[in-house]
Amino acid sequence: MYLLYACLTGLILGLAPLNLHSHAAATLRETAVNENFYGVHIVDEQAWIVGYYGAILHTPDRGQTWQIQRSPAPSALFSVRFVNRENGWIAGSYGTILHTTDGGKNWRAQGAGTTEHLFGLAMIGESHGWSVGSRGTTLRTEDGGRSWVSSLVPGDFTFSGVAFLDRRRGWIVGEFGVIFHTLDGGKSWLKQKSPVEVSFASGESRNLFALHFNRSDSGYAVGLDGLVLQTGAGKSWEIVRQGSAANKLTGANHLFASTMNHDQVWAAGERGTLLYSNGDGKHWQQVKSEIPRVSLNGIAFGKNGFGLVVGNRGVVLRTEDGGVTWKILKIVSQALAKDLVRVP
Repeated sequence: MYLLYACLTGLILGLAPLNLHSHAAATLRETAVNENFYGVHIVDEQAWIVGYYGAILHTPDRGQTWQIQRSPAPSALFSVRFVNRENGWIAGSYGTILHTTDGGKNWRAQGAGTTEHLFGLAMIGESHGWSVGSRGTTLRTEDGGRSWVSSLVPGDFTFSGVAFLDRRRGWIVGEFGVIFHTLDGGKSWLKQKSPVEVSFASGESRNLFALHFNRSDSGYAVGLDGLVLQTGAGKSWEIVRQGSAANKLTGANHLFASTMNHDQVWAAGERGTLLYSNGDGKHWQQVKSEIPRVSLNGIAFGKNGFGLVVGNRGVVLRTEDGGVTWKILKIVSQALAKDLVRVP
């Protein structure tokens, strides 16, 4: 469990701070924008990035300009999901769940009923959502987060990823390579056969960090040592990629995030690993753009080729051509201004 948590939280980001009204506030804000970014989500032209110390960044124009949004939580934020331009949720450490109904101008805390860390988040519409985290924590809501209910999952696993196809069918993944599936919206969970699951007694680490389903017939889970699993309709899983020490650049690097862009599957991870696969998910390539050799923790695509990758030591990567080329964004603050600006 410690290894999983360490992999999920041991990353660093740097941005220049805003000028605030007090020294204490300035110190707090400087911390918020100079540490890790863990999650990113895109809706049309807009995007949100979340990270350490309650950091929330927003761009209204495909990454041309950025603003820091006020966060009511000073703790690490791991995952962000929007269902439209206005309604979004964030999950983070110590049971933090935040909600906005105005695109992030105002974020309010929701009662999760737990102090466990919440690593994964999924939303279907404005009412149904799920969040998973440490010590087997599995939460669900059917009223937009006004109330979150805990579900019982066998074992005491740390879960890091959750994905739902609709309001009833979903999956969660986590440490020791476990995979659970629900057919009733998360009220009950059944373990599926995982080709990489190991027991605690084995001493092995085959953790899965993220998963996604963009089509009803295909899903992917990624994890330690460059591992990628694939499923058809979520009934059975097979290994389609395993890390290899022979590929010294990206072969055995951990993968922390995954998504799809049209027919391409994407995965991001440690040491600048940014992989894509065309179609079948079985043949993977590292992008040809120059990527800093730091951990990449989140990836998302929007419309018309727009995509973002966020990660360690201030790295924010942006694409305008669907991932053919990636450029590093340098984000700094304007003196005495509210907005952050992108420097080409």
